[in-house]
This record gives sequence, structure tokens and C-alpha cells, in this order.
Amino acid sequence: MVALRRRLASARSDNNEAMHRNLTLLWLHAALVSWSPWLPVLVLFTRREFGIDGALLVASVYYLAVVVAEVPSGWLSDRVGRVATLRIAAGLWVLSFTLMLLVASVGPDVHLSGVLGAQLLLAFGYASLSGTDVSFHYETLEQLQLEDAYEPRQGRLTAVGYTVAAASTVIGGLVGLIDLRLGFALALAAAVVQLGVTCRLTEPMGTASGPAAAFTAQLAECGRYLRHPALAWLFGYWIAMVVLEHVAFTLAQPYLTEVLGRTADEVGATPLVAGLQAAGFYLIGSIAAGLAPRWRRRLGLPALLILLAGLSATIVSAMALTAHVVVAVFMLLRSVQGAAAPVVMTARLHPEIAGSHRATYLSMHSLAGRAAYGSLLFVVSRLVDSEALDLSLRVFSVASWALVGAVIIGWYATRTAHGAAPDPDEHQPVPRSG
Repeated sequence: MVALRRRLASARSDNNEAMHRNLTLLWLHAALVSWSPWLPVLVLFTRREFGIDGALLVASVYYLAVVVAEVPSGWLSDRVGRVATLRIAAGLWVLSFTLMLLVASVGPDVHLSGVLGAQLLLAFGYASLSGTDVSFHYETLEQLQLEDAYEPRQGRLTAVGYTVAAASTVIGGLVGLIDLRLGFALALAAAVVQLGVTCRLTEPMGTASGPAAAFTAQLAECGRYLRHPALAWLFGYWIAMVVLEHVAFTLAQPYLTEVLGRTADEVGATPLVAGLQAAGFYLIGSIAAGLAPRWRRRLGLPALLILLAGLSATIVSAMALTAHVVVAVFMLLRSVQGAAAPVVMTARLHPEIAGSHRATYLSMHSLAGRAAYGSLLFVVSRLVDSEALDLSLRVFSVASWALVGAVIIGWYATRTAHGAAPDPDEHQPVPRSG
């Protein structure tokens, strides 16, 4: 009996050491998955090789692939484990950037099918990462009984990721001046290191409520969480967040052409300009992510989320009112909501969701947001001429404030019906599905 107790104590000690190693490696992992030197060169590369139509096709295939793979990849994470899914994501990126380099190096005749294949692999990798990385972080802390440390740590991890993304887009823009393919080469190097890091991670034990159910049953079980008003409100807010943070970005380049009096080709003519634009967004996002826990403590979760939504809607409205350089600078705040809100929302959601449901449930949020954003784009494209920037911005402004209004009404209805705001500081146990 004494020997058995010693073995169990040793196993607990070894496992705690592995969990602490996870926490250390997560900093490096966050930096590697955010390393994006390919970002400022991809559109320029595809436009050069295939024209605007081809570039739009590549972008649309990537976006559609992420949407299609979003929930299945979350279910896979709940089914086979976080570490295995993180390794899959890294492996897919290695294959993606390898294929991209090979296709870009074959000579003057670059094959569109090869680029599309590389983008599919990249999209499936991002979908696999979505929801899995934050679940892995929380479950590692949960095993160490340090769940309260999740929100500030996740804020700092997100800040690190945004900072690295900012630096890497500038680096990608600089090397792109020499050769656009160098951005893909640098991304491949990081993906290889990322795969090595995931091989050092250890799956948290004893945190999940059991293996995930079959796919359709898993969706039904996750859907039951939405019976809880606070979680339903946060689900609706996530949809609004995805739409709001994408709307300003969608029209950013045509708006800049109006402000600067240049053509679209002149505004985005160099990879360095594209990299500097992206770096500005990421640096602001880094600051916002780091400050998010402090903002939440001061304001409470509902007030903070509503203010962030209002900021995003205000940016779109300012763009609709005038084409001015001051507004163009104000647009840099577009990343604030997308960086800060997920940090505080996942801190609220993780304790309420069973471990075997977490990645699937978070993936459902992302899928719903992307679907809503895609639907809005489709409706606006049918109602507004593609060259009518002013009218498009006005429509997006109205839609943005409608979303903010819906968020406020939903929060008020939740308070009125149940007497408590959906705030982590007013935590109430949620009956777990399944």
C-alpha cells in the first residue's frame, strides 16, 4: 500500500511537471502560430499570377474551407485530444507552405490548383487550431488547480501573438521586396518549429468529462448549453463580434484609396505597405488583449463587451461619414474588439462547458459568426453596386448599430428575466449538457 501511494505521488509530481512545461511552451507556441510573414505577400502574389479574379477565388476558397472545417475540427479535438489536434494543425501548415513554395518555384507557369491546395491545407490547419489552443491552455491550468490564472495569462498570450504577428508582417513585407516567395519560406520554417513544439506538449488528464460523442450527438449536446441565458447571450455576442470586426476590414483598402486619392493598385502596390498596414492593426490588438482582464474587472463583462461593440460600429460610421486621414488612423482600433473580447469571453465560458464539449462549442461560435458575416456580405452585394463605396459603408453602418442594439436588448432581457448579468463576477453554475 505504501509503495502504491509513493507511485501515485510520483505520477502526480511528474504530471504536474509536464503541465508546467505545457505552460512554458505555450508562450513559444503562441508566437509561432502568429508568425505570419506570408500575409502581406499572398494577395500580391496571387494577383500577380492570376489577376484580381484569381486572387478573389483563392481568398474565397480559403474562407469557405475554414467555415466548413470549423465545427468538425472542434469535434475532432474533443474526440482525439488537444495535443493531437495541435500537431495536426502544425503538420497541415508544414504541408501548406511546402506546397506553396514548390508551386511558386516551378517557373513562369504557376498552377492555380496548387495554390488552392495550399490554401485548403492552411485553412484546415487554422480550423484545427481554433478552440483547441484555448481549451488546452485552460485544461492545463485546471489540472494544476490554477483556473483563476486563465484570464490574465490568456490576455498576455494573445498580446504576445499579436505583437509577433505585427513584427512578422513587417518582416514579410521587407523580404517580399526581394522575392515574394521568401515570406512563404519564413512561414515554413516557423511551422516546422511549431510542429516540434507540439511534440513536447502533454495532454492534460482528468479534466474532460469523457470522450466526445458521435458528431451529430455532440452538436445536440453542445446546443443544450444555449438554454442558459448567459451563455445564449454570449453566443449571440460572438456572432456580432465576428461581423463587426470584419466589416471595417472588408472596405479598408477601397476607403484608403478614397482618402489618399490613389488607385487600389497604388495603395497596395508593395508588400511593405501591406505589411505596415497589418502591423498597425496587430500592435493595437496586442495592447487591447493585454488590458482586457483589467477592463473587465473595472467595467464588468457585459458593459465591456457592449462598449467594444460600440467602438467597432463607430469606426464603420466614421468611415461612412467622411473620407479623411483622421478616420483612416481611427480605423487602426478595428482590432481592439477582436483581440480583447475573446480573452474575457473564453474565461467566462470554459468553467461552464464540459471538457468533452469545449472545442466543439467554441467552434460553433466561430462558425455562426462567419456564416452571419458571409450572409451580410451577400445581401449587401446584391443591394449595392460594387463601385458605390459610400452607400456600402452606410448600409454596413446601419447593420453594425443594429447588431449593437440587439446585443444591448439581449443583455437587458437576460437581466430582466433572471435578475443577474451574464458576468464572471456573478457566476452561477450551468447545468452541463450530456
